[in-house]
Amino acid sequence: MSQAPYDPRAVANKLLDMAALVMEKQATITPLALQKLLYFVHARYLATTGKPAVKGAFEAWQYGPVHPTVYKAFSDFGKNPITSRAKAQNLLTGEERELATPEDWQLNRAIMSVLLNVGHLPAGRLVDLSHAENGPWHFIWEKVRKGEAVTRQIPDEVTQQRGSRMFMIAHHEQSDSPYGEEVPPQH
Repeated sequence: MSQAPYDPRAVANKLLDMAALVMEKQATITPLALQKLLYFVHARYLATTGKPAVKGAFEAWQYGPVHPTVYKAFSDFGKNPITSRAKAQNLLTGEERELATPEDWQLNRAIMSVLLNVGHLPAGRLVDLSHAENGPWHFIWEKVRKGEAVTRQIPDEVTQQRGSRMFMIAHHEQSDSPYGEEVPPQH
């Protein structure tokens, strides 16, 4: 069994597979929604384990946190629902292969928590959550806008320190949610 951090495409695939099992609207997960859900899973996992869920870094893009590797893997879907899973490709031969599925109960728990609490929200609402004032994305976006940062990468430390701000809004507005009161990450 491998240990975190995991290939971000494999975590995205796992998120999509789990969504297909537990959500009525699983067929509506678009690349935009996937990016936000994946970032929320990463934040939840980071908050509970102290380790990043995925390799590489999320970046502050216009519509919220984006993992470039996952963006590239699912960009062919555009604004349409995702209907297949990412694969790995041998750079020398071009041969594709299935990605190993991470088997990690804490990752499963983070994915399930995110899906049950915010997975049913439309992509635009997920963007709103990721844009929470003083949250990780907002903090980096403002630094870039002011010329105080040379990269759009959202460091894991920033996600740990500011991640709960993304979910305060969700918690406040989801009091009538059929999924309960827990909203990731819990601090």
